[in-house]
Amino acid sequence: MSRLSVCCLKAAFVSLALGISLGVSFAFDRALGGMLRPLHAELNVWGWVTLLIYGMAYHMLPHFTGRALRSARLATAQSWIAIGGVALIGLGWIGAGSHLPYARVLLVSGGVLQLAAAVLFALLIGDLLRGSEPRR
Repeated sequence: MSRLSVCCLKAAFVSLALGISLGVSFAFDRALGGMLRPLHAELNVWGWVTLLIYGMAYHMLPHFTGRALRSARLATAQSWIAIGGVALIGLGWIGAGSHLPYARVLLVSGGVLQLAAAVLFALLIGDLLRGSEPRR
């Protein structure tokens, strides 16, 4: 498995652990749920699910198509942009829960990074799948 896939998968599992821990903490202190529910959703959806998809796709799709990614550097950049987006939005939700003035900037910046990462991923995978013929 490539370093790129392993990096995405490690980040995904860290997000899963944080998201589950946060969800369990809601059972002990219901007030946290109201304040940090968006962070819980962010970690589980964008952190766990999306990063897992990126890591697995970068591992499996080149093998299935018999073609390499057009740009491994761009794929690496895409992964780090995605991870950075999750981190910024996570910090933004913590800041919003603490009523810090810069929280909105972090949320918007993280969202822009996540959007950019999703578009780059779609372009990279679309290029990989375009023109590939299924194996028989």
